[in-house]
Amino acid sequence: MTDKNESESLMEATGLGLLPGLVAALGLIVLSMALLLTGSMWAVVAVMCLIGIVTASILAVVFALIDEGQLGTWLRHHIPGVDARR
Repeated sequence: MTDKNESESLMEATGLGLLPGLVAALGLIVLSMALLLTGSMWAVVAVMCLIGIVTASILAVVFALIDEGQLGTWLRHHIPGVDARR
């Protein structure tokens, strides 16, 4: 049997760190650039929606981590990987 700490996350255990997030961000940037190069108004709207979705998801995680009220509890319960500490 190993003497491994059970509270260690999969990210810490694999040593990946921020690499998956950086790859996803790079993919979104390349997709956005490809859409904008088409010159279509729909592409511009799609990129603006993508920026809004990414911003909203980042704000949701920040609120889940710092809010102690009902909204923070609800967000911690529904966002995977965020500890429901209370």
